[in-house]
Amino acid sequence: MTLFTAVAAFAQASNITGTADKVFIENVSLYKVLNGRLQEVATSRPDAEGRFAFRFTPEYEGFYVVGIGSPLTGMNKYKFYFKGNEELTIKLGRNSCELISSNSPENKALDKWNKASAEIALKSTSPGTQSTYVDFFPQVESLYQQLPALKKGVKTGNKVFDAKFPTLVDYDFAYYAISYNLMPRSAHPDADEMSPYYQQFNADQFMTEELLHLPYGDRFLNNLVINKNMGKSGFPKEDVVVASIPSDKLKGQYVVAKMERIRSMEELLVAKDMYQKYITLPEQIERVAAVEAKLAETKGGAPAVNFAYNDINGKTTSLKDLRGKVVLVDMWATWCGPCRAEEPHWEKLNEEYKGKDVAFVGVSVDQEKDKWEEYVKTKALKGLQLHAGPDNMLSTAYKVTGIPRYILIDKQGNIIAADSPRPSNPKLKELINSWLSK
Repeated sequence: MTLFTAVAAFAQASNITGTADKVFIENVSLYKVLNGRLQEVATSRPDAEGRFAFRFTPEYEGFYVVGIGSPLTGMNKYKFYFKGNEELTIKLGRNSCELISSNSPENKALDKWNKASAEIALKSTSPGTQSTYVDFFPQVESLYQQLPALKKGVKTGNKVFDAKFPTLVDYDFAYYAISYNLMPRSAHPDADEMSPYYQQFNADQFMTEELLHLPYGDRFLNNLVINKNMGKSGFPKEDVVVASIPSDKLKGQYVVAKMERIRSMEELLVAKDMYQKYITLPEQIERVAAVEAKLAETKGGAPAVNFAYNDINGKTTSLKDLRGKVVLVDMWATWCGPCRAEEPHWEKLNEEYKGKDVAFVGVSVDQEKDKWEEYVKTKALKGLQLHAGPDNMLSTAYKVTGIPRYILIDKQGNIIAADSPRPSNPKLKELINSWLSK
């Protein structure tokens, strides 16, 4: 049986062979770069001795990535340069990658840079490291002083690569430095504690379409947008933020990433109306279409899912039982801090709409039903309190990936908003009142 995972292997194919630490690594993936994001080309499962291999024909001359874990994170991802006919041999460990044997001049140059930047790269992409600005900033400044020499010394014989390399080093370095400050740390610097590199940093210098060709381009774009706008009093509104991005293609990348986090069709349609003109690249169009398909069942006016769950006494209540009332569903759990923060507002709404055609239905997604029962009794929670558990039809139908989540349903049992405002938001009362009168 061949060890290779072959992908369109023919003339000018490139080969990647290596070993992986079997204790930590189950699968190794090969990725291409598409609009600043990683797209999987193939996956290889290491054999009993940890060996893996790929044989593929590069679609373009440029950067590809070998790594483990989710393509959406920067952890354990290692970029290499391919144009065709290369032999790459590597050894993958936990948070490490080492070139073995002879490799192409381009990948030797990348390896030298990767080794020089390895420590700040690991700290900036791995949230588990016990690092703060106190140790990180001196490393940033030290490496920054070495950049001119590191960029100047590269002569691989490949004019295309040699021309790209200095830009890559600058972007890599900036990505590591800026991303570090946006990750959770045990200590964060005040403005006057920022080191010289940060004080002179200009986000616009890196907000170019070069990001579309880099493995971390999408993540870096988002971080640059935050860096550019976070110094202002209160983060600007989304349209102002989008306007601050100089390239229309990058605007498209940014808004599509935001759209992928939208949880209702109504919100998606508003975003499309505002930003459709920037969504021009084929992959951007495909991603938005995928979001639309996912949210089809959340569209306002569509029949709501007819749930049926039990209360603490074992009595079943279904959506059909509530026909003729505006229904506010609160998906929550006893362990959810933000859910508990909404409780006083939930209780107040229950009192305000007492005797009116509004039903307040708490639907718990707690795994442990007894804890939910105890909580409901102890708190004497208002409204109908039902238990659905973690695997339930509402979570599936309305793509619930986080709680609290509020779903508003009209008197006929149709969706008003699959992701309605929270009780603490005055807009919820406006919405309920407008539908009560219909």
